[in-house]
Amino acid sequence: MKTTLTLKSLFLGLGFFAAVTTFAQKSKLLEGKKYAVNFYDVKAAGRGKAVPSFVTIKSGKVQSDLMEEKIQLPLISYKITLDSTYTEDEMEMHLIKFEAEFTEDKNEYKWEAQVINYDIEGTVVQSKNGVEKKKYEFDGSEKPKKK
Repeated sequence: MKTTLTLKSLFLGLGFFAAVTTFAQKSKLLEGKKYAVNFYDVKAAGRGKAVPSFVTIKSGKVQSDLMEEKIQLPLISYKITLDSTYTEDEMEMHLIKFEAEFTEDKNEYKWEAQVINYDIEGTVVQSKNGVEKKKYEFDGSEKPKKK
């Protein structure tokens, strides 16, 4: 009986390790990416003028210089909520959705984004005590690396 329990624990541990390893490998698909994007300030009257910037993903964190400047949003750890591959018009598409949340001095910040192959789009929201204060939408593409 003790041997059976030990074997079950071993298989459970190996299964957990495999799941964690698989998830860690998939998150590397975003690592080191820099996207040239346009941010749009979203207000009740509509979407504002495009402001060019970058979204950078490195060391497990997401960041934008423009968001740091506009709403003092620092680098934030992200988590992948969906990682999927599918075929559309005979072309393989890779979809990754991620989010990041940060709270400081009653201010809450949230990134929600999706990457399809080399394109990114999403939102950044700043709230205070649960009330939305600022909202930005963004979209763009991965910046080509210099050779």
